[in-house]
Amino acid sequence: MKARRRTRSKLHVVIGLITVLASVVGLTTVLVSVVFDKQCGAKSLFPILPVLPPHVSTPASTTPTTSTGFVTRSGSQLMLNGHPFRFAGANMHWLALDDSANYPSQFRVNDGLDAAREMGATVVRSHDLGISVGCSNCIEPSLGVFNETAFAHVDYVIKAARDRGIRLIIPLTDNWHFAEGGKHTFTDWRGVSDENQFYSNPQVISDFETYIRTLLNHVNTYTGVAYKDDPTIMAWETGNELCPPTDWTQTISTYLKGIDSNHLVVDGRSGVDPNAASLSNVDIVSNHYYPKRISQLENDAQAAQKAGKAFIVGEFDWNDANGGDTLSRFLSTIETNSAVAGDLFWELWSHAEQYGYVSSDKQYTLHYPGDSDAMRFSAQQLRRHAYKMRNLCVPDESAPGVPLITVVIRDGPDDVLVWKGAALAASYTIERSTAGADGPWRVICNKCATDTGTPWKDTTTPAGTLWYRVIAFNLSGVAGRPSSPYQAGSGRMIVDDLNNWGKTYEHSSHLTFDTANSQHMNGDPSGVIRTTATKEYIIWRQAGMISFQAIAYFWPGEPVIHFSIYTSSDGRNWTRSQPAVSSLGGNWLEYIYTLNGLSKVNYIKIIWNNTSKHQWNPELSGVTFTS
Repeated sequence: MKARRRTRSKLHVVIGLITVLASVVGLTTVLVSVVFDKQCGAKSLFPILPVLPPHVSTPASTTPTTSTGFVTRSGSQLMLNGHPFRFAGANMHWLALDDSANYPSQFRVNDGLDAAREMGATVVRSHDLGISVGCSNCIEPSLGVFNETAFAHVDYVIKAARDRGIRLIIPLTDNWHFAEGGKHTFTDWRGVSDENQFYSNPQVISDFETYIRTLLNHVNTYTGVAYKDDPTIMAWETGNELCPPTDWTQTISTYLKGIDSNHLVVDGRSGVDPNAASLSNVDIVSNHYYPKRISQLENDAQAAQKAGKAFIVGEFDWNDANGGDTLSRFLSTIETNSAVAGDLFWELWSHAEQYGYVSSDKQYTLHYPGDSDAMRFSAQQLRRHAYKMRNLCVPDESAPGVPLITVVIRDGPDDVLVWKGAALAASYTIERSTAGADGPWRVICNKCATDTGTPWKDTTTPAGTLWYRVIAFNLSGVAGRPSSPYQAGSGRMIVDDLNNWGKTYEHSSHLTFDTANSQHMNGDPSGVIRTTATKEYIIWRQAGMISFQAIAYFWPGEPVIHFSIYTSSDGRNWTRSQPAVSSLGGNWLEYIYTLNGLSKVNYIKIIWNNTSKHQWNPELSGVTFTS
């Protein structure tokens, strides 16, 4: 696993007003033992699990069961229901915890898994489903304490994978120091300074076994199936890129099999253990390839076969720009070498919650269908490879999902559209109506927008009330369903850039304007900060306010202590509001506060609450309100 650093695209306009879009689409179930394609003459020699259209959750009444059996091993070959099982898939370490140890939304989980399925993936390796110790959102935040909220997020990922016919490989600890914990967490808990005693200290090993036992015995709240009994999980991996002695691997793999005889066990060692043949309870060995090296791959596969173990490529760098053997040659070698049971590229990411994509280290991040011509070419290579590993023809591209317009805001004479991306979308068409939500619709952008070009500005905005909708198109030009119409341009909009007090009604005395740090605030030239670490406030007055948005930046060196927002009809009696709060990341952490659907509100007050840290943190950058 390469070093992970999460970056986010930045929003240069005020956004918020998040709405909920839900749709139910019928389930298409495919349960076959042999598929024959007349055009290619290709056969699938193993069952295909039920599949769903993009962005769709399975209705409870039609949730499919994974009755097609567990993946097993026969010698150095993986098997499913008596037939050889070969796969291609993706690493998606972030499905249960992202790199800041926050829970990804169900939208992001669904979006990412939809992309994996479209690429032909039948297996996903996801670190943070099992590596989750020592943080407040982890499965085991502190020694012996287990977090049901964290389990609920893992439960959902397993259900979502199950709905899409994707199986999971779940590592159980990490050699490295990330926010989600690793082997060092267990030694830290016992005050052991040498983290390599993870492999030898009896108390530490016992603590790790307790964690494993709790994880395996947990019953999924969505499916009612214990993890140890769920065929959606293909294998448990003893860890990620570990350097353990052989006897530790034997101890942990034996412990796993003692609780769970259904699942395969992957040796989480970095590279193939020379003593792999002695590991009686290990089924699979693997290695990671940075850069791609065919000679090493062939040596590893041969060593695994000699040891009587199945071999998989646990991680590899898909990006030819990083050097090594070409992706084409590397994949071809895997396809023709029957000693390689499967492979998983590093790494597939989803759309972001607000707009665009979430990314990690750019040189390894892959979005489907791709951000650039080079990425799209590689993504299609990976897709063809995935189907070739299953001896199937590559199907036509599926229709994309449905985008969701989250906000349209006025920027001078123009409207700026922000939308949540749709799985499988290669481009978007934007339509506008001046008559109403039912049209007629005029195309103002014909497949001219992409997820790397949002927010999108309508520079031909007419006066008056408008409605917008966005339609996603896949690589083949097939359209998905339009987004729900979004009404814009109604009422009066006031934007306060907070470069003077001219648009405010009242403010406390210990506030000033900051014009010296725009490089930390997405280029915003002015904002308001405090001169003392006290509860300061600003009030705006406008008759009949119906919406309010505020953008703020928080210094990442301190915990985020959010503003409080109050509303009033008379400026004397105040009611505390519960705004929608959206996090966008950035140099300083950017947060959007949104109030929508206001009634009988003529005053809004914002109060700073961070009284124990630096007075200049946070900074209020600007507000927008409509009436």
